[in-house]
Amino acid sequence: MSITGASAGAGVVQNYSVISIDPTSAPRGNTGNDWLVYRLAQGNNVVVGYRRGSRLNVTAEVERIVNAFNERLLLKARPYRSAGRPPKQLPLQREAS
Repeated sequence: MSITGASAGAGVVQNYSVISIDPTSAPRGNTGNDWLVYRLAQGNNVVVGYRRGSRLNVTAEVERIVNAFNERLLLKARPYRSAGRPPKQLPLQREAS
């Protein structure tokens, strides 16, 4: 799954995409033989994670993770606005009669 980049200011933000989802042994301290390792990339950044379950379920969960990461990127690309005080309202201008 790959999503095209989104514009942000002067540059282009690269979105996260799934590189691979492969079977693996259980991470240290865990048991079971139904573990998968996933790798996500955003440019040169790589995220590695582990999920337990069927390939179908893990693939769906990893896609949700990628979508959440990419939504965060879109929010970061927007101009900052404090959640505190609302922006000032401009006074209404009256038409000249």
